[in-house]
Amino acid sequence: MAAARILLVYHSDEGQTEKVAHRIEEVFERHGARVSCLDVSNAPPPVGHELVVLGDSIHVGSHSKELERYLRTHRQQLAAQPLAMFQVSMTSSYDDEEHDTLAHDMFHDLASDTGVDPAMVGLFAGALAYTRYGWFKRKLMQRIASSEGGDTDTSVDHEYTDWEAVEQFALDALSLAGVDTD
Repeated sequence: MAAARILLVYHSDEGQTEKVAHRIEEVFERHGARVSCLDVSNAPPPVGHELVVLGDSIHVGSHSKELERYLRTHRQQLAAQPLAMFQVSMTSSYDDEEHDTLAHDMFHDLASDTGVDPAMVGLFAGALAYTRYGWFKRKLMQRIASSEGGDTDTSVDHEYTDWEAVEQFALDALSLAGVDTD
């Protein structure tokens, strides 16, 4: 059987979503898939693949305009093939019903606004990249983290991503492409 062709497209501001995308890419490649992992600004139309995986980060409660534009532009092609999506946000770093509902609602809003209906969705915790923020954003994120009971030491970055969950998402997504992961 020929190797599954997978298009993996992401948008990342501070790099955590890109890091998640590359971990997913590693899992796909370990299982023999041919993966094109690209920033949304360089992504081709989503045709000719056994699976398309799209990922985005949440900033100020919203998805990126870049990924939204890609979804709207390619809505028909995305509907014609297996599609998995993932979202990276600090909201998902809190393990309670209120934050879980909010993370789901943000994804639901994206899907509703763009008309996409993925077969599966992964919601992953992100990171506080304090060392990569400018002064204003660092102070703002520190204030938000403090109000939520999060990490406020701005001299280091704080990563909350559950890498086992990311790898399980990748394995589950491979099944959409008909790839046996056993």
